[in-house]
Amino acid sequence: MVGVCNAQEWFTSFDVAKRLALVQNKMLFVLWEESMDYSYPLLFNNDKGNLMVVDLSENDSLDPIIWEHFIPVLLPESRYVDFINKAKGRRVRYTDKLNDDSIKIMDVNGNILNLDDAFETEQNLSVLIKKYALNTTFLQQDLNNYSKNVNITSAFNLASKYYDYAIFAGKDIRSEIIGLANLYFDEAKTLLAESNLDNKEAIAQRLDLFGIKAHLILDNPRKAFRLLKKRDKTEIADINKSFFSFLKYTTFKLLNDEGNAALWKSKVSSIDLKKAELIININKQ
Repeated sequence: MVGVCNAQEWFTSFDVAKRLALVQNKMLFVLWEESMDYSYPLLFNNDKGNLMVVDLSENDSLDPIIWEHFIPVLLPESRYVDFINKAKGRRVRYTDKLNDDSIKIMDVNGNILNLDDAFETEQNLSVLIKKYALNTTFLQQDLNNYSKNVNITSAFNLASKYYDYAIFAGKDIRSEIIGLANLYFDEAKTLLAESNLDNKEAIAQRLDLFGIKAHLILDNPRKAFRLLKKRDKTEIADINKSFFSFLKYTTFKLLNDEGNAALWKSKVSSIDLKKAELIININKQ
């Protein structure tokens, strides 16, 4: 029932909200603070299945439900420069979502997940909960590591973990999780370009290969096949050979090419074989 417990104030400090989200393994439910200066209607399907319209700016009856599934934040306009600077170089769709008055589901680092959630349509809290109320326990360690120290390793590891998380997520949100992961991969690429690491080219190659893994997770093996075909296996760095074999094996399995898959299987680690099986299984559903 709506309003069965006392409403709790939304956070206005993103940093405080972030710390609680890390502890509770929740996503952030974010609105620009000034958007609440006017009527802010939000739909909700109650326990009886009836559709309600609640004005968030006047009525806090939905607050307990939001708190149950997310950490709510009213983001002050004073933080706008920080967030828009972080979004530089990202797609217009991302900056448009950041700029508008819609509900933004963010991870603890302030990156937006729900880019497919169009503001032109009516916002429904029940739909947002069903799709975006993620339990981030699986990501906790890497979220913590990145939060404490942003570098190539922490960005890469978090992006990679998000890819694995997408495998276990529902099909309706899988592409958005991949999109969120790619924000961290893009950051890792930028940091790598600015670094003086000895194995820079090998790391850059690995980052590119992860883009092929995304196509496999999203059930696009033909695209993965075309990208792999452009790569000569003799040019694959030693640190990437096992991963390259995993991509080849998984691609052929998804294409039902058992003959070619068998040629690569012995080169794939037991852990990666299990990951391949997971990817194959989710794309058969």
